Amino acid sequence: MKRCYIGLSRDWSTVVSDEQNPFEKAASPLSTDARERQVGDQVRRLRLDRGLDQLELARRADLSPSTVQSLEAGRGSTLRTLVRVLRALGADDALGNIAPASAVSPLDVLRSSADEPRRRVYRPRGGRSSGGGS
Repeated sequence: MKRCYIGLSRDWSTVVSDEQNPFEKAASPLSTDARERQVGDQVRRLRLDRGLDQLELARRADLSPSTVQSLEAGRGSTLRTLVRVLRALGADDALGNIAPASAVSPLDVLRSSADEPRRRVYRPRGGRSSGGGS
């Protein structure tokens, strides 16, 4: 059976598909700082693709220009800032693709298995004599 992994394109604007697990691609995981810079670069590319400068994006997202600058530089932004900026760029659905919905809920599977009582496994006792000790 062929597996397909779905993720976001580099500019967060389209969903892309790959037959390889995207989590297996990187030999070593990026540091938190490197990942923040990567997200900042993606936001910057998306802003430029939309033809906006940082001041206009800040106005649309109801943020200060320095907050947008910090996000694009990968310096200490909050999730709230990222969500506001993605909404202002028309890409707020990008965060919905982080963990796609599962077809089967693990909790439903657990609950359905709890309906049946657990069964003990009985094995015949072998190798013991049925008498006293000699």
